[in-house]
Amino acid sequence: MNRIYLPLALFAAAALIASCGHHTQGEAAYDAHTEDAHSHPTAEDTSVSATEALPAVTLDNGRRWKANPETTTGIANMAAILGAYDAASGDPKALKASLEQEFGLIFERCTMTGEAHEQLHNYLLPIHHQLRDFEATETQRETLGEHLAAYDNYFE
Repeated sequence: MNRIYLPLALFAAAALIASCGHHTQGEAAYDAHTEDAHSHPTAEDTSVSATEALPAVTLDNGRRWKANPETTTGIANMAAILGAYDAASGDPKALKASLEQEFGLIFERCTMTGEAHEQLHNYLLPIHHQLRDFEATETQRETLGEHLAAYDNYFE
């Protein structure tokens, strides 16, 4: 199983980086990343899990990166969608769809460039992985919520 996770993560990162700002439909952008990521596993087996293989987000010499307002709004919207979900009465599929749609809009509206752009993708890649198998379990919601809350640690 580990044979496909590392190449999958690397391919997804490359697809995300290459496509930011080049889509006209947010959901189509997310779907394209997902389809590409699932169709090209090729590398050798490694002992590193997909989570460990993800690039880390770094600061700009100790300072937060400047993000475009649309990205910041998109992350806030995802956090609000997640926070408003009621596990007792909510539809997990609808929650996933709403999160995926907002995630796709972040890519559609991306205008960032340079190292800030690269670091944004380092931040977004774990979200992409989390949404792929998202079933709205309590653990998944908490993990995603914690990651969304960490946005302000790296971007302003």
